[in-house]
Amino acid sequence: MCVPINYRQECYGRWPYRANGHPSLRHELTSCEDHVPSPYRSLPPLGTTRTFEAVARNLSFTRAADELALTQSAVSHQIRALEDHLGTRLFRRLHRGIELTVDGRTFLEGTRAGLDSILLASERLRNQHRVGVLTVAAPAAFAIWWLVPRLGRFAALHPEIEVRIATIDGREPDLWRDGIDLAVVKRPARIAVNQSTEMPLLREVVFPVCSPSLISGGSLTRSPSELTRYPLIECEAVEAEDVEFSWSTWLDRFGLDGAPATRRLRFSHFGVALSAAVDGLGVALGRSPMVDAELAAGRLVRPFAKRVVAKASEILALAWRDSGAHRTSGSRRSGTSHLTRRAVVNSPLDPAECQHRRRIPAHARIGWQAEQRDAP
Repeated sequence: MCVPINYRQECYGRWPYRANGHPSLRHELTSCEDHVPSPYRSLPPLGTTRTFEAVARNLSFTRAADELALTQSAVSHQIRALEDHLGTRLFRRLHRGIELTVDGRTFLEGTRAGLDSILLASERLRNQHRVGVLTVAAPAAFAIWWLVPRLGRFAALHPEIEVRIATIDGREPDLWRDGIDLAVVKRPARIAVNQSTEMPLLREVVFPVCSPSLISGGSLTRSPSELTRYPLIECEAVEAEDVEFSWSTWLDRFGLDGAPATRRLRFSHFGVALSAAVDGLGVALGRSPMVDAELAAGRLVRPFAKRVVAKASEILALAWRDSGAHRTSGSRRSGTSHLTRRAVVNSPLDPAECQHRRRIPAHARIGWQAEQRDAP
């Protein structure tokens, strides 16, 4: 006989009746629902399916055991239990190693589809109310003079994303090892192609810059030969990394390699060298777009039209992790990473932000028209 009740049992196995046999007043008698058997009763234990996927991916019981923090005997036991449950062999034991059987390959396809669905659902719930943390790595000079000025607008558009900036000067970035989502690198990027993808971001242009006070009263003309009269500010780190940004290359490119030697001021960081130029200590080699803001504000000017364009192989590229290479780690922040890639790439092309030429004061536009004419 079925008892018609609508009752949430707090103690399973007990009927909602008092000792006198009468129903409790707090329980409402409604209707009887027939028991519906679970459609998943025939499923193998989920733990064994995860172990099976690890063994099938590594084709090794030992490597799977290391990955899952289990003993090799425990992994072997789970695979045997799974094969007994399914009634078929999933692996063929060879003299050195193992391989999947036909049934094993079929079961692997379904297992991965199921695990991916569970992973996607769990990540959605875990990240639903969690602030996304995005790590962007870039050379220090690029981060200071190009990236940081654009963070305010990005933060206003995407307040749910927390940005972390890491510098990668002097070392090769490893996106997965260092937990980097996006990286600004010289192209060709020195990152394994199976761990990241990349796209061209921008091209650096090299030209002399100095303080307006240095050319006040016409003391510095538009001829590059005038450089021999003023201290040249060098950045040792930049020149060691790329000869294109050295004064020797720039002077040689325009026939000034035989000019009398001038006094040099040497700094180990591009930002410090640029600050020295702003303070009127000499002429530095500026790198666009890093110096665009200083030119727009009038703190630096371009005394000459002559310039050096960085080689195509040395353009800056934006690299990001390939989520397909690491399923679990990559799926977590792929949406945030894509959002940021789009924002970063569109930022230098945004007319509202990048019309520096219109805002640059007249005294800073020396040689600007000449640059437009010879621009590639």
